[in-house]
Amino acid sequence: MSRDPFASYLTEIDRTPLLTAAEERELAGRIATGDVEARDQLARANLRLVVSIARQYGGRGLALEDLIAEGNVGLLRAVEGFDPAAGTRFSTYAAFWVRQAVRVALNKYGHAVRLPQYMGVLLPKWRRAEAALRDSLGREPLATEIAAELGLKRGQARAVAKALKAVGSARATGGEEDPNALLADIHAAAPQDRLATADEVRAALGSLDQLDEREAAVLRLRFGLDGGEPMTLEDVGRQFGLTRERARQIERSALAALRESLAA
Repeated sequence: MSRDPFASYLTEIDRTPLLTAAEERELAGRIATGDVEARDQLARANLRLVVSIARQYGGRGLALEDLIAEGNVGLLRAVEGFDPAAGTRFSTYAAFWVRQAVRVALNKYGHAVRLPQYMGVLLPKWRRAEAALRDSLGREPLATEIAAELGLKRGQARAVAKALKAVGSARATGGEEDPNALLADIHAAAPQDRLATADEVRAALGSLDQLDEREAAVLRLRFGLDGGEPMTLEDVGRQFGLTRERARQIERSALAALRESLAA
């Protein structure tokens, strides 16, 4: 049986020796002259730091692999900006950039609640029935009363209650205000998450600078805008070292930004 690539990655970086302060200063001097090998060596020696920080942010909506990928982006920024003359060890300096990169990703992508697609229809019905019963009863209706009004079975009512709790939790921790924006089917993006054609995406990309480099790259790969075949989310994720779900989140965020700009 082949070994899990992620486990192999963790084992590999654990074998990389840590650097002394003198070695950090020496590498920083070489990096300042454009030495790519020195830059890579400083980054590799601190990949364990990224994993350690990423673990602190687990359970907030992104897989550990994705948190590490985002943290590595911050690590590379730290490598480029490190100045040993400031008297700080690299790990102390880099920790700030790693945490910032992870937090930005969580704020942008970590609050999406992925619910079955049918809930996108059922939840609005539940809320309408709840509001109607509130008016007619003059009080907050019970969940059993709402379920009876909609003709739902006990198991269906429990599923709705669980979905409402998940949406409420996401909103309380900084998610989207519009509950409908929190509904995303795991297996397929909803039609409204896409522009009509690849030509529209190409035209929008050509006139916008609001997307970051990775968001634009994800859309180019997904729609085959550079002349290649459109890629699956799995393939796009592999290109960037991300999970399929993370690639989908980036695609969805980028398309939403394009739609908003085109509608303005």
